[in-house]
Parts: sequence; C-alpha cells; structure tokens
Amino acid sequence: MALGQYIAQHEAALYAQTVADVFGFHALQIGWPAYDLLESCRIPYKFSLQQMASPNTSLLSESEYLPFAEHSVDLVCMPHVLEQCADPQQTLREAFRVLLPEGTLILTGICPFSYLGIRARFGQFKQAGEFRRLFTAWRLRDWLNVLGFEVVQSGRLVHALPVNDPVWLARQSWLERWGKHSCGATGGVYFLIAKKRVLNVRLLKPEWKKLPLNPALQVRKGHSGMQKHTQKQLECADVKSTMDRNVR
Repeated sequence: MALGQYIAQHEAALYAQTVADVFGFHALQIGWPAYDLLESCRIPYKFSLQQMASPNTSLLSESEYLPFAEHSVDLVCMPHVLEQCADPQQTLREAFRVLLPEGTLILTGICPFSYLGIRARFGQFKQAGEFRRLFTAWRLRDWLNVLGFEVVQSGRLVHALPVNDPVWLARQSWLERWGKHSCGATGGVYFLIAKKRVLNVRLLKPEWKKLPLNPALQVRKGHSGMQKHTQKQLECADVKSTMDRNVR
C-alpha cells in the first residue's frame, strides 16, 4: 500500500492546485472514492461518480454514460479512469458532452513506458485497481484534439522507482526534485489539463436585395434621348402584343 499512497499523494497535490483556479457551478470527480480531489475547489456543487457504492459517492453510474445534461458541468476530474473503463473513447466523448464551453478536464494516467508502467503491465501493481490498458499521453492528446479539447498544460509526476517500501520511497525524494528539471522523462504518471473549445457560430441572415434591372431599361440622368427611345420601344411592343391578340 505504500506505493499506492505515494502516487495518490502526488496526484492529489496536483488536483488540489489545479481545481483551486477553476470557477463555475458544478464539478464532477470520476473514480478514486477514497480521495476527495475537489476539496480545494471553490465550485459550490460537487459530485462524486463511482461504479460501486462507497462512503464518499454521491452518484452510481458507468463513466461511459454520465447522468448529466449537455453543457452542464464546469469541471471534470478523471484519475486513472480511462485505464480502467471498458470504452475510454466513449468516456471522453461523454466528458466533452457534459462540459460547458471553456470547461476544464483534468486526467491522470500511468505512462506505459516507465518503470511504473512496466510494473503495472505485468500485474505487479494492485494498489490502484485493475488496469485494462495503458495509454500514452500523446495518444490521449490526439483523442482530445479530435473531440475539440485543447491541452493547455501537461507533465509528469512520480519520478521515484516503484518500490513498495515507505523507507526506500522516502530516500528517493531527490529523484522527485531532479525529475522536475528533466522535462518529465522519468515520470511514471502523466497529467493532462484540457479546455473544451467550441467555435463561435454566427447566423448569417439573408440579405434581400432587389435584382438589378436590365441595363437597356435603366434610365440615366442626362440621357433624355435614350429615355425617349426606350419608351418608344416599350410602346411599340405593347401595340404589337395587342394586335397579335386581336388577330387570334
């Protein structure tokens, strides 16, 4: 349990720092019922959605089908949700659907090509639950961009070696300090902070304009001779039309 608590401690600090700067009316946390990631959030209405009942759970539902109306949530937090759900792409689509325009999505996951990812793939990391599949941050970036999210911040956490010993984890504190200056290359957990972008749609109203007249029928100032000629042509056309009707 020491490794799981170590990871949760670093991720909880990230969520606490990020959600404190998000404002709105409704915030949603999916997963991690043992931790209140919205404790530092200033949003008044907070919900915790889980697949199984727990003391801190306010809603029971699958992450692929969120019980919220479209454009009704300002903040969605998803710690390791995509790795444990049956359909991660559908989960992201649901998050995009319920978020308001300019809403914030925060998600964390295990890097598959890190020491922690290798341990998780071999089934030796049971503290955080069952992992169906691990995804790279770049793949999730592509999915988010296709949906309409814009990743505004990203990085890595947990640079220590994944040993399940509190003493050895404490001795590796220097790795955490060094990892902050290594561009996140050694981090075992990635985080992505994205904003829902919606293009402004402006309705184009039809401009009802009169069709231009035939240039031969237009009356121009200073051309009285052309005006008389045109008028004479119109009168001749009317007389000819009347004669044709009489003959018939």
